[in-house]
Amino acid sequence: MKLIDHYLSLEQIVSDTDSFLQEVSEELRRDRLYRNIRKYGWLAILLVVLVVGGATYREYLKSKAETAAQLFGTSIIAALGEKNIDDRISKLQKINAPGDNAKVVIAMLLSAELNGSESPTLEKSSLSTITEGSSIDAHYRELLNFKILLGSAETLSLEERATAFEALSKPGNPFRLLAEEQLALIELEQGYIDNAVEKISQILLDAELTAGLRNRATQMMIALGKDPELINN
Repeated sequence: MKLIDHYLSLEQIVSDTDSFLQEVSEELRRDRLYRNIRKYGWLAILLVVLVVGGATYREYLKSKAETAAQLFGTSIIAALGEKNIDDRISKLQKINAPGDNAKVVIAMLLSAELNGSESPTLEKSSLSTITEGSSIDAHYRELLNFKILLGSAETLSLEERATAFEALSKPGNPFRLLAEEQLALIELEQGYIDNAVEKISQILLDAELTAGLRNRATQMMIALGKDPELINN
C-alpha cells in the first residue's frame, strides 16, 4: 500500500513538474511575442497604413476621373446644343479635355463643325496638331489620320492620297475597309474603272464588311453598270 502511495506521489510530482515547465514555456513564448511586437510591430502598422492608404488613393483617383469624364460629357452636350455654329465652335474650343484621347474627341467635333466652312486649312491644322501627341491611343491616331486624309483632296495629289490610304488599308487597321473604299474612289478619279470595280468587289466579299459600307459599295457597283449579285457567284 505504501508502495502504491509512493508511486502515486511520484506521478503527481512528475505531473506538477510538467505543468510547471509548460507554464514556464508559455510564459517565455509570450515574452518573446511581446518583444517581437515591440520590435517589429511598427512594420505591421506601416503595412496596414500603406494598404489602406493605397486603396483610398485609388478610389480617389477613380472618383476624380469619373467626375472629370462627366464634366467633359456635359460640356460637349452643352456646346452641341447651341443653335448657332459659331457658338458651338466657340464652346467646343473652350472645353478643357481631361486627356489626350479626349482632345481627339474635341478635335473631331470641331472638324465636323468646320467642315464645309471657309477655313479648311484651320480644320486640317487643328487635327494635325492633335496627332503629334505621343500619348494618343493608336486607334485614335488612325482615326485622325483618316479624317485628315478625307479632307486633303485640295492639298495632296492623287498619288500622295493613294499612298497614304494604302498605309491605312493594311491588315489589322480598324479603318482598313474604309481606306479601301477611298482607294476605289481614287481609281475612279483616275479613270481606271476596272481597277475600281475590282477593289469594290473585294470589299463586298470581305468578312468584316459593315452594313453601311455594303450599301455604298453596292450603289457604286450599280452606278458602274455592274451587278453586285454576280460577285458571290
